[in-house]
Amino acid sequence: MQMFDPYAVLDLPRSASVASIKAAYRTRARMTHPDRGGEPAEFMVVVKAFGVLSDPAARRLFDETGRVDEDGARSHRQGVATILAEMFDTAVSTALSLGLPLQRVNFVEQMASAVRKQSAEAGSGYRRLEADLAALKALRTRIRRRDGQPNIFVQRLDEQVQNKTQELVDAAQRQALLETALTELSNYDSEVELFSALEAEAPAATP
Repeated sequence: MQMFDPYAVLDLPRSASVASIKAAYRTRARMTHPDRGGEPAEFMVVVKAFGVLSDPAARRLFDETGRVDEDGARSHRQGVATILAEMFDTAVSTALSLGLPLQRVNFVEQMASAVRKQSAEAGSGYRRLEADLAALKALRTRIRRRDGQPNIFVQRLDEQVQNKTQELVDAAQRQALLETALTELSNYDSEVELFSALEAEAPAATP
């Protein structure tokens, strides 16, 4: 049985940058998408490969062990679908409340704009968390106890560092979801094509 290799699927070197991964995914997704004449099974392999390489934790796991976190990849894909579905519902509700003719609204572009905004905010939040974590670690090195007994302040800081580190991991995952959603939107010319694809992928979420 041949081992699944996301780099091989997207024809990428292991040193590929995030931008290169996105570009390769866009190209392969357009070539293999069922709505464009591709094979559904091949398209899902491409989707899985991008899900692994666009998630920092999943990519690191594969790089270090050669293993793919199947549950993590599936969760990542479902998270992207949830983001897009919620944004679509919001966009439609907004258009209806404003009395706009739905057939004239470019929902894909509206959703892409919303994702870009959220992605930028997520990036700013991630950088703030990085700065906070660095400051906490620096403070930890300054607080010393002369008698060698347990340092309660360092213990408190260790808890804060642990919590902040988890926040950083969560923020990175959120940013990866948004980046994947934005790349997904760029593959489709209309919301009809987009959501028919998401519906077609739904059965793959069940083991």
